[in-house]
Amino acid sequence: MDSLAPANAPPGPAGRPELGWLRPGEHGSPAEVVARIGSICQGIPNLFCAMLAVLGTHQGLPKGIVAAAIKQFRRDLDDLTREDTESLLIAIWNGGQQGFDAVLRSRRRSERKAASLPWAASD
Repeated sequence: MDSLAPANAPPGPAGRPELGWLRPGEHGSPAEVVARIGSICQGIPNLFCAMLAVLGTHQGLPKGIVAAAIKQFRRDLDDLTREDTESLLIAIWNGGQQGFDAVLRSRRRSERKAASLPWAASD
């Protein structure tokens, strides 16, 4: 059985899991979507690769929903908001690895700037 298919996926031809959910507009119930996204996120350790796989297999869903689901399973996104995670998905879609890296750097850098103490700066 495919490790990225949910354990309760019904078998298709030749005993393999049914992959009809990959067709546009046929993602299944929200519980099924979250289970699949969880399987992908837990099965792919690299953040970019996991997000790319989720985005590629769930293109018809709104990015905000996909971002919220990914955040549930990726501890390396705990320091980012759902909106930041959605921006990473958009960066992957538009700019690939380079776009992803640029947005990730800028989002994590902006938190450090906001936490700085402006009154402690020397003149």
